[in-house]
Amino acid sequence: MKISTKNSKIIACTIIFITLLLCLFLFFKAKYSRPVLTIGVYTDSSWNVPNGDADRVTKLAIKKFKKKYPNVDIQYTAGIRKNDYNNWLTEKIVKGTTPDVIMLPEDIFNLLASNGTLKALNAPLKDDKISHSTFYSSVFKAGQYHNIQYGLPYETNPTLMIANNDLLGKNGFSNLNWHFSPNKLKNICRTININNNYAGITSDYTWQDAQLAYGNSVFENSSINLTSNKARAGFSLIEDLTNKNGYQYVSSNQFDEGRVGFMPLSLAKYRTYTSYPYHVAHTSSFKWKVFQMPAIKNVKATPASTVCLGISSKTAHPTLSWKFIKLMCTDKEIQQEVLRSRMGASVLPQIIKSRYTKKIFKGEQQNQLTPNMLDSILKDVATTPKFRNYSHKEDELNYLIQNALKNNQLNLQLFSIQHQINKNTY
Repeated sequence: MKISTKNSKIIACTIIFITLLLCLFLFFKAKYSRPVLTIGVYTDSSWNVPNGDADRVTKLAIKKFKKKYPNVDIQYTAGIRKNDYNNWLTEKIVKGTTPDVIMLPEDIFNLLASNGTLKALNAPLKDDKISHSTFYSSVFKAGQYHNIQYGLPYETNPTLMIANNDLLGKNGFSNLNWHFSPNKLKNICRTININNNYAGITSDYTWQDAQLAYGNSVFENSSINLTSNKARAGFSLIEDLTNKNGYQYVSSNQFDEGRVGFMPLSLAKYRTYTSYPYHVAHTSSFKWKVFQMPAIKNVKATPASTVCLGISSKTAHPTLSWKFIKLMCTDKEIQQEVLRSRMGASVLPQIIKSRYTKKIFKGEQQNQLTPNMLDSILKDVATTPKFRNYSHKEDELNYLIQNALKNNQLNLQLFSIQHQINKNTY
C-alpha cells in the first residue's frame, strides 16, 4: 500500500516534533536535575583519641562545596564508626553502591587500589597542577600504588619520640640533640638500665622502628630481605633494647610513673594528653621532652599513618568527586580545621608552618611541640611499602620476629623466617 505524499509529510513532521520534544526534555532534565554526590566517611577519630565534633570537618567541606555548587546534592551516612567502616564500605562495594568519594585509611588502601575500586587521579592532578610539592612528599606518596596516584592525603599522624627529661638529666644526657642516632639511643638506654628500677624505652618501640632508624625496609616489592647489612643493624638494635629488659613488656604506664627514659607516641595521642582536660589524668612528676625518631644521617625514619580520600572507579560524577576531594585536601580553612579538631596533622606544609598552628599548639597547655619541629618531623616521614598483600605479610612477619625476640634467638632465625615468609602466597 502506497503512502500518499500528504501522509508522508504528516508522518515526517510528527517524527520531527517528537524528536524535538525528546531533545527538549533531555536538555531541561540535564540542566535542572540535581546530581547527587555520595560521600563515604567515618565520623570518629582516625587515631583512637577523643574527638569532640566528629563530623565537623565533613560538614564544613560540604557547606563550602554547596556554596560553590548549589545545584549538587551531597549525601553521606552519619554516625559510622571507624571500627565499622571497612565492613560498611565492603558491603557497599559488593552491592554496587560504592560512594563516589571514599575515605581511605591505610589498612584498606592497598587492597582497593589493586582491585580496581579506585579511580586513577594522575590526569586531574596534572590538569590542576597539584603534585607532591603541594603536600609533604612522603605523605603524598601514601596515596600512590605502583606509581599511580589513587588518593589525595587528607590527614596524617606521625610518631614522635617522647623522653623523660628529668631522667635523661640524672643520667648525664640533659643536652641531647633533637635528632640523635640509634647508637646514641642504645647507649642512653644501657645507662638507664643499669638501675634495675628503670627501663630505657617502652615496648612501643618496635623492630620496624629499628629498621627505619637505618633507612631500611625489609620489604623488596612483595618479598622480604632480613639478612642485608641494614636489616641486621636494625635487628641488632632491637635485640639490644629488648634483651636488656629480659623481654619484659615495658608499658606506657611505667613511663607515666617516671621509670622509663623514652616512649614513641603518635602526634594525636601526644596532643590529646598534653591538652586540657586529658592532661590532668596524665600529669607526671617529670617534664616531657619531644625528639625526632632516632636515625642515622640522611634517612627518613618517622613512621606515620595517613588517611587519604579517593574516588570510586564507577562514579557517575568524576569531575564533581575530584573537586570535592581537592577541596578537602588542599583548602586552607578545611586543613586548618583538620589540624585543630582531629588531633593529627594537616598534610599541607603551608598550614603546619603557619601562625595558626603556633596558636593551636600554644592553646594545648603542656604541648612543647613547635610548628618548625612538626615540619621537620613530617619531612622525615618514611614511605610504607605498597603491594596488595602487605598487611598479611607484615602481620605474619611481626608474629615470627616477636617470638624469636622473646626466645632470644632472632639472629639465629632470621634466614628461616625470611624463607618461610617468601614461600607463602596469599
